[in-house]
Amino acid sequence: MKKFLFFSWLLILMMISAACGSEAEKVNSETPNPDSIKIITTAGGYPFAAKNKETSEVEGFMTDIMNELAARIDLKTTLVTGDWNSLIPSVQSGKADVIVDGMYITEEREKVINFTDPVFAYGEGLIVKESDTATKSLKDLKGKTVGVQLGTSFKDMLEEKNQDLGLNIKTYQTLADMLKDIQTGRIDAVLGDSPSFSYLLSTNPEMKFRIVEEYKPSLVGQIGIGIAKENTELVEKLNEEIKKMKEDGTMKEIYKKWAVDWDFN
Repeated sequence: MKKFLFFSWLLILMMISAACGSEAEKVNSETPNPDSIKIITTAGGYPFAAKNKETSEVEGFMTDIMNELAARIDLKTTLVTGDWNSLIPSVQSGKADVIVDGMYITEEREKVINFTDPVFAYGEGLIVKESDTATKSLKDLKGKTVGVQLGTSFKDMLEEKNQDLGLNIKTYQTLADMLKDIQTGRIDAVLGDSPSFSYLLSTNPEMKFRIVEEYKPSLVGQIGIGIAKENTELVEKLNEEIKKMKEDGTMKEIYKKWAVDWDFN
């Protein structure tokens, strides 16, 4: 029974990942609507944003924040999905208006798109096979295989550190694929979003991995909503409402709903 539940859950994760590419709306020929904004997300995993298998709706704390912001400035929202590497090009080309995902605000990204003020912050987490009770840091994984997602700041950081660590780095398109491989023993560890690991393990206790509680993140960053460089008016409007949501408690209510938190004060 546990084996059935495990593979059923993996199938759901893979369907979520597939949806990121196959279920995106066709937006190339649409005329921009000044009364609405088009959101793009990977819908790659809870608690940031993922596709609910029962309702087929994309949900998570990042989409809740964006929907609340849009409502406050009287804009309707539509949502499209794409893989991680398509997010920035989509807002640059006008195929989407805003990026709503777990994307760090970095100097390199700010050269090509704008970001709102931060709406959340987090660091990377490390998970290992359930049977591994010895690993406390990346140094303990010398000679072993560590999975990391393509296009993320974690990948760049891991490759930079690997000059001294001696790891075998394996890259993936999705969190789902990494989790599948660590639970089937193809890799030894995964470096990724710490909120995702905690959320998944709390809601899927049958999953077979261990969160390395002793691990100290070295890449703690803030995330904001990504917007095209020329759309400064939208940035200003959203920033005004982000400030209000922090002050009136709405932001904390959304965090609580999705079992995350950030002390933004």
